[in-house]
Amino acid sequence: MTDLTRLTATQVAALVASGEASATEVAQAHLDRVAAVDGAVHAFLHVDEEGALAAAASVDAARSAGQPLGPLAGVPLALKDVLTT
Repeated sequence: MTDLTRLTATQVAALVASGEASATEVAQAHLDRVAAVDGAVHAFLHVDEEGALAAAASVDAARSAGQPLGPLAGVPLALKDVLTT
């Protein structure tokens, strides 16, 4: 399979919507990439691995149940630290 971390948001959303890739697979690929390189680049202050995988599982469950998915369902998101969360 294609490196899921190198695809555009549109490509990832299409793969998830079609079932060619699960949202969980996409999330895990991105989490693995962060783990592999963030020690050198220090791009993230915090990575919510548990939350990301739970959100991905929710998208996968919705898709399996035949529920409509949003246009960015399954697309990972990183928030810049200038936002208050």
